Amino acid sequence: MKLKYLTLENFRAKPSLSMKLGQRLTLLMGANGSGKTTLLDGIAIGLGEILTYLPSVSGMTFKKQGDIHQRDNHLAPYTRITLETSQGLAWDRLQRRDNSRKTAGEIPPGLGVKALKQHLDNTVIDPWAAGESFELPVFAYYGVSRALLDLPSSRKGFPKSHERFDALANALNADTRFKSAFVWFYNKENEEHRLQKQHKSFDVTLPELDAVRRAIMRLFPDLSEPHIELNPLRFAVKQQGEWLNIAQLSDGYQTLLGLVIDLSSRMAMANPHLDDPLASEAVVMIDEVDLHLHPEWQQRVVGDLLATFPNTQFIVTTHSPFIVEALNNHLKRSQIDGLEIPSDDIRSLLPLSPEEVAAYFITPSDAHSLMAPDVGLLDDKLLSHFNDINRLYDEMRDIQWEHRAS
Repeated sequence: MKLKYLTLENFRAKPSLSMKLGQRLTLLMGANGSGKTTLLDGIAIGLGEILTYLPSVSGMTFKKQGDIHQRDNHLAPYTRITLETSQGLAWDRLQRRDNSRKTAGEIPPGLGVKALKQHLDNTVIDPWAAGESFELPVFAYYGVSRALLDLPSSRKGFPKSHERFDALANALNADTRFKSAFVWFYNKENEEHRLQKQHKSFDVTLPELDAVRRAIMRLFPDLSEPHIELNPLRFAVKQQGEWLNIAQLSDGYQTLLGLVIDLSSRMAMANPHLDDPLASEAVVMIDEVDLHLHPEWQQRVVGDLLATFPNTQFIVTTHSPFIVEALNNHLKRSQIDGLEIPSDDIRSLLPLSPEEVAAYFITPSDAHSLMAPDVGLLDDKLLSHFNDINRLYDEMRDIQWEHRAS
């Protein structure tokens, strides 16, 4: 399931907004307070209907207060979030100001969720109930609190097994949730150790665990042999010959590593039957994808995520000009695909077609597309706040030159 359109009506500070989403990547930029996180929250609420309908999990919904648009100290009659997939499936979620007949008469007709539920019955719930094969779509939302890893200090209360639908537990809550991935990794390692003992070979591995290990080492080439250690309980990795608890790593490592472990473990839990669980179809939202990352990492993080999770639709916010310029490199790479390329650095770039990407500059009242259709790249003319520092520098340089000339 990939999303194609998002529409908000009277949602928080957005009286009306509609945008087309990129099949692989949607980039949201804008000043603090412009509403970037509001858009991610809106998508999470829309997707929350899916989780609520599936067995054993629940999704987020509207808050009791604060989600209905207010103007001149007066609440709108309703708020509505509408999502449409690239396959044409559409549904909406509605919250009324109150249950009066007068308010009901002020609400335009909507789509409801009947089509969505029928789709989930046909593709997930009925095959699951019949013991037939099905692919479970994965959804995840990572907010700015993801840097605070929830590392368990003991094994007390650890579940002994995991069901496929557990992959979606708390998946749309924006706060950190690394603990569930830690527990899953611990249980799967125990299962793998039993298999190795049974076959009397350390070469026997679990494909689900291998998928998570691949994801870690794909994004962190300097880390290896991720595993759970006991006494004390910790998630350990090897870096430059030293064994480290991931809590000892820098904020940048922890922020991105926690996300990668959580997402890859959810994919492996949701679809363990796939040859490559990392290729599960997914929608993933990341608020401030550049959070705590060095500029060098900012230049490669989006490309690395897209390459590691090849069938995931990422919807991310950022303040980083490095993300913008790196994305333009990926877009430009697609334009020379098939040509002779002598540079290893260029060949290693993931090609991204402009048709797969959407980018917007978010303001309190609107969303302006940053894609320049004539060149298939991001148009940075709207990103004037990135150029203010350079403008001031140029002005001061001109003053200095004029002074010297006089």
